[in-house]
Amino acid sequence: MPEPTPPPSDAVPEGAVGDNALSETAPDPDSPLRKPGAPELPEGVIGEDAVDRVIQGHTYDGIREYDNPMPGWWVALFWAGIVFAPIYMLGVHVFDWINDYGDDYAQAGARLEEVRAVYAATGPSFKTDAGALREYAADAQMAEAGAADFAAICAACHGDAGQGVIGPNLTDDYWIHGADVEQIWTSIAEGFPAQGMPPMKDQLDEEARAQVLAYVYALQGTDPPGAKAPEGEPATATL
Repeated sequence: MPEPTPPPSDAVPEGAVGDNALSETAPDPDSPLRKPGAPELPEGVIGEDAVDRVIQGHTYDGIREYDNPMPGWWVALFWAGIVFAPIYMLGVHVFDWINDYGDDYAQAGARLEEVRAVYAATGPSFKTDAGALREYAADAQMAEAGAADFAAICAACHGDAGQGVIGPNLTDDYWIHGADVEQIWTSIAEGFPAQGMPPMKDQLDEEARAQVLAYVYALQGTDPPGAKAPEGEPATATL
């Protein structure tokens, strides 16, 4: 039986097959790249009951491009993005429907202030344990901050430089009620009403009293002119 005559060489357009055998390639008959009058080739089947059409002329080095539709979910997301884009732009830049970065930043700042206010009202109080008091007493900035309250409240009795007037001299090494940091803290807070020193806890909060404490420690050894004679027992105010 004689072998069938092969089709003419121009029956399959150049580029429709590429590196694939004719049985593996199925050019799309509706492709605009298909030459008029070219024969129909069998459809390439990939998997069970799946038919994929190769786009004619889109086969390169064994890689074939198929004329298949995009997945429905991808197309839906694509169109949703197109519809959403102008709405978002109008909402942000024209009608102010959608918050931009500035709005979010302002809201976050307001929320932070609310949290700070709640914390200040319900959070832990100013630390006044022995360790914290020693840190305050050795802090030059705390001492500088306490100078104004000392001048306004304490200087009338202790002198503007701590040299002592009605009250004792605060610059020497003699103390009536003790030189320990906790003893001085108690003296400032509770005062000595019987001796004419009012309690500072009724006038100053804890932080302000800690600043006055630091200022009193800063006066040690300054030896101001006109200093009052020593009173009390010798004790060095050490930290």
